[in-house]
Amino acid sequence: MKYAALVLALVMVVSFFASDVFAADGKYYSEFVLKHKINDKFDVFFNPEMRLNDDMGNLYYYHLRGGGMYHAHKNLDLSLATRFIQTKDTKGNWDTDTWYIPEIIIIPKVTVKGFNLSNASKFEYRVIENSTDRWVYRNLATIAYPTKICNFEFAPYISDEIYYDFEISKMNQNWATVGANKKITKNLTVGLYYRNELSRRGATSKWLTSHILGSNITVDF
Repeated sequence: MKYAALVLALVMVVSFFASDVFAADGKYYSEFVLKHKINDKFDVFFNPEMRLNDDMGNLYYYHLRGGGMYHAHKNLDLSLATRFIQTKDTKGNWDTDTWYIPEIIIIPKVTVKGFNLSNASKFEYRVIENSTDRWVYRNLATIAYPTKICNFEFAPYISDEIYYDFEISKMNQNWATVGANKKITKNLTVGLYYRNELSRRGATSKWLTSHILGSNITVDF
């Protein structure tokens, strides 16, 4: 319980200062994962996520994602999933044009001298109502280092994820993230992270920067 209280306190403190630090471009991402282990080789999951912008005061995006992961080898995971996405338009109204995104993910991974290294290749086929369907490639490289300070165990990490849109033949997004995950109980893991997001719309060359505070909760059942 004391670890849960510590994590809650950290969330409250960071959230309190976030609005002043991040200003008008501040965003907040909240992710929740339900995961069930079928056997040693196969997991299934359900993953809703909400995103807030405008100084973390406006819900502008949510998705529902579900799928499965196959542990093909100790150094290789394979995943199939589908996302349903809805966002607000420029006037602040929920857009009636929905997104459906089947995805294939290949995740080679290895542990070297205590560092957990992974490099996920994600292939998405974005089916967008009233727009052109498109393939998007995402590559997520992550370095994590499980750490113990006194009796407090947690896993800090850094990661970088790029998005390449084949419709415009350009990279249009980059996420650089630093964070940490903490296992509270056998079935509950929580995490906090900061993300620097670079993005651009369409084929423009102008990059926009956003600062993102994120949290994630994973429940194994």
